[in-house]
Amino acid sequence: MHSNAKKNGKLIPIPIPKECWEVVSMDFVTGLPESDGYDAIMTVVDKLSNRPIYCPVHTTDDAEEIGHYSFDNVVRHHGGPAVVISDRDPKFTSRFWKTLAQVMGVQLNMTTSYRAQADGQTERQNLVLEDALRCMVSYHGDDWAAKLGTIEYAHATLVSASTGLSPFEVDTGRKERNPFGTFPTLSTTVQVQQGLSEYANRFKDERDKIIGKAKEHLLKAQASQKKYYDQHRSNVQFKEGDLVMLDTRRIPLKHAAKVNDVKRAKLAARKVGPFVIKRMINDIAARLILPRSMKSLNPTFNVDVLSHYVSNPDKFETRVLPKGPRIITNEDTGEDLHIVEKLLRKRQFNRKTEWLVKWHGLPDHESSWGERHQARLSLESSRRRLQAPST
Repeated sequence: MHSNAKKNGKLIPIPIPKECWEVVSMDFVTGLPESDGYDAIMTVVDKLSNRPIYCPVHTTDDAEEIGHYSFDNVVRHHGGPAVVISDRDPKFTSRFWKTLAQVMGVQLNMTTSYRAQADGQTERQNLVLEDALRCMVSYHGDDWAAKLGTIEYAHATLVSASTGLSPFEVDTGRKERNPFGTFPTLSTTVQVQQGLSEYANRFKDERDKIIGKAKEHLLKAQASQKKYYDQHRSNVQFKEGDLVMLDTRRIPLKHAAKVNDVKRAKLAARKVGPFVIKRMINDIAARLILPRSMKSLNPTFNVDVLSHYVSNPDKFETRVLPKGPRIITNEDTGEDLHIVEKLLRKRQFNRKTEWLVKWHGLPDHESSWGERHQARLSLESSRRRLQAPST
């Protein structure tokens, strides 16, 4: 069933960077015919200047190889970014940062944002790039790799109608052509020194004006984007300990099938759960406590795929949500575990023994199936914790 309800979560704009190449967005254009051995394009866009870098890559490249491409095409020219905006899997981005640190020979203190929807900068660049490629490549489309440099240059020097500046000018502080074109003819060393000093001061003033203008434009664009985005979003609030359902359209169906005890993934429910919110990362991102069957998933989700769990969906009036099960930490592994009240019965499922677990603090109808060793660990940890003398 299709829902017409507004999605959860207001837009949290990415802060305007203080300087160029401090924050970049990264994405990939795939599905291209092979050209010079490449079949994909890595696009990196500076958040402040909007200057792009297009790098031919392979769809089979892993995080380590992308890290090397990034150093050769971005870092060695502009320095290492402080933030990379990417919708890639966190495991990919963590290996990417590790490789970049090894290549640079330094310890990097960097972060990655995985929710590229709040920015959209790279997606727009990709559309422009694809349109340009359609106009420039041959009939067979196998010469696009040789056109990337020309397209990148054209985009970097294209003057924005709203700011009157090109990405190249915002990035470098000068027009694309020779910055000394209006420099006076100097005949003596003293005149040269004075001229250079005057030029340096003038360059700094112009540079500050350009950066200020670019920031002002980005702030206006973000305000407009946030206003439009929030019109289609509800203001549902979540907090630590809430029970929530997870939309299966945003997770692999095999995980949804496991949670719902469905053998055929196509028959899995639209929503699975309930899961407990371990903590709120911010207003639009929550970290859930997932079962072991979903351990391959990143437990952090945007709130637009979450909904509050209601134990009796047959009635629609507002009610107080049930409290989540008590949670403890396994002393041996550090893993978060629910406190088990008792084990009701067992069964064989997918060649594994599972137990129907009654969780402490939840009614009987909230009992759920879990693997034997997980239930046993939870029960043993619960007993040790509940029997421990109070201090």
